[in-house]
Amino acid sequence: MASSDLPPEQRQPTLLVVDDDEDLRELLVRVLSEGEPYRIDQASSATEARACLAKQPYDVVITDLSMPEEGGLELMQWSHDRCPGPAWIVLTGHGTLDAAVKALQLGAFDFLEKPLRGFAALRNSVRNALAQQRLLAERDRLHAQLTESNAQLHEHVDVLERAYRLLREQADNVRADLHRAGIVQRALLPQVAPQLVGMQVHALYRPSQSIGGDLFDIVRLDDRRSGLLIGDAAGHGLSAAMLAVLFRSQLSFVDPDSRMPHRPCDLLRSANRALCQRIPGAGLFLTAAYCLLDTKCRTATVASAGHPPLILFRKRGGTERIFHSGPALGLYADADYAEQVVTLEPGDRLLFHSDGVYDLLPENGASASEKIAAALSGENQRGVEALRQLLPRSRDAGPREDVAPDDDVTLLMLDATPGVSELDNGITSPLPVQARAATGCEILIGSDLHRTIFSIQGRGVWEQSAQFHTQCVAGMAAGRAVLIDLTLCPYLDSTFLGTFHELCERAEEADLEFRLQGVAPALEDLFSELGMRGVMERVVPRMLPLPTRMQPLASAIDARSRALLTLRVHEKLAGLSDRNLREFDPLVTLLRREVASGSP
Repeated sequence: MASSDLPPEQRQPTLLVVDDDEDLRELLVRVLSEGEPYRIDQASSATEARACLAKQPYDVVITDLSMPEEGGLELMQWSHDRCPGPAWIVLTGHGTLDAAVKALQLGAFDFLEKPLRGFAALRNSVRNALAQQRLLAERDRLHAQLTESNAQLHEHVDVLERAYRLLREQADNVRADLHRAGIVQRALLPQVAPQLVGMQVHALYRPSQSIGGDLFDIVRLDDRRSGLLIGDAAGHGLSAAMLAVLFRSQLSFVDPDSRMPHRPCDLLRSANRALCQRIPGAGLFLTAAYCLLDTKCRTATVASAGHPPLILFRKRGGTERIFHSGPALGLYADADYAEQVVTLEPGDRLLFHSDGVYDLLPENGASASEKIAAALSGENQRGVEALRQLLPRSRDAGPREDVAPDDDVTLLMLDATPGVSELDNGITSPLPVQARAATGCEILIGSDLHRTIFSIQGRGVWEQSAQFHTQCVAGMAAGRAVLIDLTLCPYLDSTFLGTFHELCERAEEADLEFRLQGVAPALEDLFSELGMRGVMERVVPRMLPLPTRMQPLASAIDARSRALLTLRVHEKLAGLSDRNLREFDPLVTLLRREVASGSP
């Protein structure tokens, strides 16, 4: 390794003494070499010094300013331009002080007057110059190291940003897939409840995520008998949903040969054996309860595989519980299941439920059955509305269907009273009739007891913003909250973004709830980039259920009203930040001119 490649603290210091006086040169070399590990070269003229400087680097150059042909000042200037690096110590007589000042201006480290009065000052000056050189070398080394580290950091940041974008795209795809899977899963549930002779049956289904591990079914077997099923796969999300679908695929409610309904104990036993064979040792299981209802005899034959107890509400008063009659499905291949038969009197109600309902019950010290009984005890609360009483409560004591439960919740109620059966599957989005163009947009509108609900499906652009704004304002004027679903919306233009901001302000002034759900990361980035803090605060993290029936938004808006809204919302966006002002000011100016001229 060359000495110049060594760290500064390990290299031998190199000095160059330049003077036309040979005796003085020799003296300076001898004095500086005493007790110091310096390597010292000599030059008798500026020309010779140039050759030395061009050949190798020096730490310190000691030069006389006054030399024949070319002085030290010119040598310093040459070195400054071609061989920068060494520290310069100049020797000058009394008559050349002006030149010494110029040398200092060129960057000379020190100057000493000739004749020298001893050599201590020179030794100290050389030591200090070398110390400075070491510091400069260390600074340069650290700077180079920092530059390299910054380059590596930028490279790593670029890699992470690319990975983040890829993960975000994958997350968007997964979320969209899960949302579509949730729609498909709900499509596998009963869509219309069979109407029973002298009885009615109602169901409510709410997954904790887009898809869930709960399921239920209501099957009309013949003129007098029906099957009621509820199941709850262990866990949440995709794995639980797949297990629930697998379980449902194993069920056969009627014997193919005799065409007679299977007994509940046989149905569960067969399903359990099939699950144990298909997923042996996987640690996956689910609970289930099955009821064979005979409307003519008014009997319910029940078998339960590790499922929470069914609750029987007697019309005459009091409640009874029907406990599980065997282990959960998928645990033991040879498990057996007993049956229990109950007779239903007119007005009795039999409730099936998954354990997710326990998280919704108040903490008052009573048992779960007592809490459920208290919620359903009102004689005026029957049907699906009675089941909705178990959902989280709002401040006015009404059910809050906008809040997704922490666990999947399924409720199935058999009511021994004549009436119309009804199902509430909590469908978050209707299945599209046909695929839309990637650039198209459709806005669906629906409502529940408390709010107006919109689903923006496709790329939201200014043509639809005015009618959307009008419907939102109309709902707010009636004191209704607003829920906007953006699950199927990948893009909003500036008019739509400004419309959201303006509506948030209206909602805040009216003290009304205004929520956005299913917001893609790209849209959240737009909200953040434009400083739309009020809108960002209205984004809810969970998918909240939408009404089963939603209609396309159809509201004719005249061109001038649309132009006025476009101008107003862009003015609001421009007022959020200086950056927005610079970006939108040309557009705002143009819109003002168009509005003033009356052109649409």
